[in-house]
Amino acid sequence: MKVVEIRHMEDCFDGSLIKEILLADNIIKEQIYTLGEGGYIQYFSDFPRPFYKIRISGLYDVKGIEGNNTMRVHLKSPETFPLEKFINLLSEIN
Repeated sequence: MKVVEIRHMEDCFDGSLIKEILLADNIIKEQIYTLGEGGYIQYFSDFPRPFYKIRISGLYDVKGIEGNNTMRVHLKSPETFPLEKFINLLSEIN
């Protein structure tokens, strides 16, 4: 998954960050499940536009819509798991 742009959405009082990630291509179901490995995945395939939420405990939450080229990531502890690590993780997923 190639990142094209990162938009800052919000700084939270607890020190966490929310970013919107724009990707070069649309997200597919297999990529969602690969990104969520080792965490908790909610995938709502019966929604008119399949919605997903991924939670990797203590590190990040991701949500978005399958078929879109954007996702929102909530970095729970940017000091421990910075945005650069998340971007590197995305770049390893095809």
